[in-house]
Amino acid sequence: MPDERLVDFDSQGGNLISVYLVTHFELSDQSYKDVLSFNDDLLGMKHNCSYAMDILSVKEEFDFDFPFNMLAIKSYVQELIKRLGIDITLPEMKERDFDKLSQD
Repeated sequence: MPDERLVDFDSQGGNLISVYLVTHFELSDQSYKDVLSFNDDLLGMKHNCSYAMDILSVKEEFDFDFPFNMLAIKSYVQELIKRLGIDITLPEMKERDFDKLSQD
């Protein structure tokens, strides 16, 4: 279900960001609204930026051997990109590229 709150894209040539919510279950209306609110917090106030969100349904939750196989994230995201028909190849990565990611 595409985001009906699409902001008119600026004819002056701004950034248009496609956001995909990857999920293996149907979201309640409230959860969907919470995700839209989160998107607005991150992207809604960006100058000359529009965004649209769509849901990408997957069969099962992504599961990987955290923190021992972080490269599985890259492979998974590359599969999603291919499924969406986006012609992008993610750059080469090493496990250490994930070392500075933190929730602290």
